[in-house]
Amino acid sequence: MGRTGAVRRALALAGALLLAGTACADGAPAGGAARAAPGAGEIRIVVSPDLTSGGIAKELIEEAAGRLGLAGRVSIVELPDDSDGQRSQLVAALQAGNRDHYDIVNLDVTWTAEFARQRLIEPLEGELAGLDTRDEKGIWQSVRDTVEYDGKAWAVPWKTDAGLLYYRADKLEDDPGLRTWRQLVGTVRRYEPSAEERGTLRAGLVTQLDSYEGLTVNTHEAVWRNGGEIVGEGDDVRVAAPEARRGLHELGDAFDRDGAGQLPVLDHESLESDETRTIERFLAGEALAMRNWPFAISRLEEHLRKSDRRGSDGGAPRYGVTALPDGDGAGFSGNAVQGGYNLAIAEGSPDAGHARRLIEEITSDGDLTRRLYEGGSVPARKSAIPGGCSPWGRSLPDEVPRGTLREQYDEALCWSMEHARARPSTSRYAAVTRDIQDVMTKRLRRAPGEPPVDEHATPGDLERLLRKSLAGR
Repeated sequence: MGRTGAVRRALALAGALLLAGTACADGAPAGGAARAAPGAGEIRIVVSPDLTSGGIAKELIEEAAGRLGLAGRVSIVELPDDSDGQRSQLVAALQAGNRDHYDIVNLDVTWTAEFARQRLIEPLEGELAGLDTRDEKGIWQSVRDTVEYDGKAWAVPWKTDAGLLYYRADKLEDDPGLRTWRQLVGTVRRYEPSAEERGTLRAGLVTQLDSYEGLTVNTHEAVWRNGGEIVGEGDDVRVAAPEARRGLHELGDAFDRDGAGQLPVLDHESLESDETRTIERFLAGEALAMRNWPFAISRLEEHLRKSDRRGSDGGAPRYGVTALPDGDGAGFSGNAVQGGYNLAIAEGSPDAGHARRLIEEITSDGDLTRRLYEGGSVPARKSAIPGGCSPWGRSLPDEVPRGTLREQYDEALCWSMEHARARPSTSRYAAVTRDIQDVMTKRLRRAPGEPPVDEHATPGDLERLLRKSLAGR
């Protein structure tokens, strides 16, 4: 089962206290084993868990180190498997003066402003800061924007993301009707489960609505496809505007059913689901479609390979992938949240020189970034994707992409990355996402057709919380 928000917050707090405690002990790990002191030759890189089926990221880091003559000198420290816990632990460690001797930190794209404002990372210098010249080799502009704060570059883009819609092509056939949210709802409402499916099929769509960053992401996408904003430029809070309200209501209404025996667009188990649980449910046949990140393609491909080896007698599923459904306005503008990770130098790095060389090797335009793509991740460089995202990326037809599953994925990914949108760029993002999660959890955890479980869960309530948080109060 997906972990609840309460469990997530408890784990994050416990991890943060543990890291803070070990930092106060001059960097000694909890078990008492000696850790390399600054200058002793160990390069420590902190990474998020690799959710792809092959775990390619660690392999590439170690290979890059070997190319630089640093084989055996790189220590990879893995953070918890959700972004909220990752941030809590990393902030606690770096605020304690980097007593754990971290050299490179792997930052979620939403963290750059906060870490830079607190000087938990160092501004880039030399070639690493020259992102404008590197852009010619294919770094998406929206990705480059995530590493800048106060007129300086603070990190180097490494892996990126944009939400995609995976679906059961064997059930929805050639014209699934997924281009807009209204079409998706209509497709689900019209679908009549067979007698065999009634035991497993629970919803039209599965997504990540547990009380963590996944809920913030899905809330933004719902608001954006209705033409609204939650927080605009200059920390302008706009979540109570009519367009944003429509998005919030639309997400809540997706749990309702129009008739007995009819599939809901979303079921309440999504309220307990993260990315991993969502994939498990989709592979188990519990939904017609799934909103998830690009890494999910490797899980689907692995599942299909296993089905082939088992020799499924005509029962192997057939999957498709396309861009997330848009709103019903003119044009297909795109509303996928941009995700991903950037590499930065930790403030007080014991070996910043080697750390810079390692970042440059990991992120350079070469076989390491292409293998990152082949392993199920999305490199920040579009040149790593076959054809450099040409001819895709500029338009998406009314129909879903065609071809093999990987060809569909490439087309949907390139278009989605070209049109992906960043969450609010603010040094107080941690407070912003907490406010969104608190209010939306109250709004969505209700019985179908009933009001929110808490009366203080209106767009106006969220607006007041966000204004207070952005003002630093």
